[in-house]
This record gives sequence, C-alpha cells and structure tokens, in this order.
Amino acid sequence: MKNITTLKWLLKREIWENKVLLIWSNLVLAAAILFFTVPGIFWLSESLKKTDGPHDLQINEFATQVSHYFTSGLILFSILLVLTMYSYATAAFIDERKDRSILFWKSLPISDELTVLSKVLVALILFPVMSLVTMTITTLTAMFVLCVAYAMHGISLFSVVFSVDNVWMQIGLTLKSFPVYITWALPAISWMIFVSSLVKSRAGMWAILIPIGLFAITAFINDIVGAAFVKNFAYAVLFRGIVSIVPDSWSYHYYLEEYSQTLSFPEAMQHVALKVDLASWKIFATADLWLGVIAGVAMLLLAVRVRRSRGD
Repeated sequence: MKNITTLKWLLKREIWENKVLLIWSNLVLAAAILFFTVPGIFWLSESLKKTDGPHDLQINEFATQVSHYFTSGLILFSILLVLTMYSYATAAFIDERKDRSILFWKSLPISDELTVLSKVLVALILFPVMSLVTMTITTLTAMFVLCVAYAMHGISLFSVVFSVDNVWMQIGLTLKSFPVYITWALPAISWMIFVSSLVKSRAGMWAILIPIGLFAITAFINDIVGAAFVKNFAYAVLFRGIVSIVPDSWSYHYYLEEYSQTLSFPEAMQHVALKVDLASWKIFATADLWLGVIAGVAMLLLAVRVRRSRGD
C-alpha cells in the first residue's frame, strides 16, 4: 500500500515536471488544427449556400471528407506522440542530474525501482492516452462546428456527420490496439530510459547513434565473415530498439512474414493491407513481441542498477 501511494506521488511529479510535453504540446496542436479548420468550415458552408446544384451529392461526400479529416488528425497526433515520447524518455534521468535534484530525491525513502517504473508508466500509458483523448475531442469538436455552420443555413448534417462509421471504427480500433502498442513500444522506451540513466548529456543522440554504430560494426563483420545474421540484428537493434515507439509499427512484423513467402515487398505490403488486422491481438502469440518485452524489462533493471550506483 505504501508503494502504491509513493508511486502515485511519483506520477504526479512526472506530470508536473513534464506538463509541456505531456499536456501543452497536445493542446497546442489541437488549437492549431481547429484554428485552420473552423474558418474553412464556415467558408465551405457559405459556398454550399450559394451553389444552385443539388445539395444531396455534396452532403453525401461529407462522410468521406470527415473520415479523411479524422485520419489526418490521427497522423498528426501520432507524429507528435513519437516526438514527445522520445524527448521525455531520453531526458528521463538527464534533467535530475543536470539540476542536481537527484540528490534531493535520493535523500527520500523512495526506491529506484519505483522511480524507473513511474517514468515507464508515464511514457507508455499517459502520453498515448493524452494524445488519443485530445485527438478525439479535437475531431469531434470540428465535426460539431461543421454541423452548426451548415445548420445556420438550414442544412442538417448531424445525422450524416456523426454516423460516419469509419470515424467510430477508427476510434474503436485505436482503443483495441492500445495494449498492443504499449507492449510493442516497451523495448524502445526501455532503451531510451536506460541510455538516459547511463550518459550525462545528449541521451537522445546516443540512443540513436549507439544502435547505428552497432549495426555498422555488425555489417562490417558480416562482409568479412559472411554471416547471415545482419538483417535480423538490424531488425532487433534498429527497428525494435528505436522505431517501435511509432504507432502501428508492428505491421512491419507482418511485412517480414509475407516477404519471406512472396520475396516481394510490394506484394507483402498489399497482402498485409488486405488481410491483416493491425488492431488484432494475434501479435501477442509471436515470439517477436515477447522477446522485445524481455529485452525491455532487462534494460529497465539495468537502468535501476545504474541509477542506484550513481548520485551525480
């Protein structure tokens, strides 16, 4: 019970110290999207009012337009999510050593395990949740403004816009794939937190350069010895170690499976797009995911040991 209370306070600390990345960045993006969207909505409503042609065709096109709008918002918020998670994870232990606040936190009866756990929970859960909630509210707000703008001209779009199946389906699929994303992104987040605990500055740079350097050395050895493990090493170190924080990046796992059968990436991509449900939990039955989890947990344990041994 005491550990749970301590963990709650640590989570509050992380939210307070990183509210710019966690909260304000999403709000700024949402405001920017609405700022450029709302004037366009009223302009479109005025143009529709002045059009002499049939309105039914134009109204029916809104279903597709709203779906595309939601997809665009999803992409923008996904890009922001990757950037903010990367910035947070790579600076997880840098800042507290830079401002010497680590001395204060180490003087408290707080274990290093709980400190690392709090940072992992913020990165893997709070950042994606904040991004998803803000994106959904932004989209629904724009949809509501669209309906109000057209209602001012006597055109009702509420039943058309808010019954777009693709929007609610995408929201449902995003929620369904949330556990997959958390598990899949664990090794990348763990690697970044471990590097942050290990180096004194520029953890973001080292988190990328070290895997690239290891890959370059492996590729060089591969050319000399003729070993055939360089592709698997590149996938494990570069892709799973860095790119795994990108939403839906586990689709590449299916691409590799299809490529091994078709030997053609275009065909593999086509097969995955048509056959594979990326929100499906079938990925939990693969060794790829669980090996990443094991590697992620191991790196977090190393981060705990490093932080415990260092007081600088």
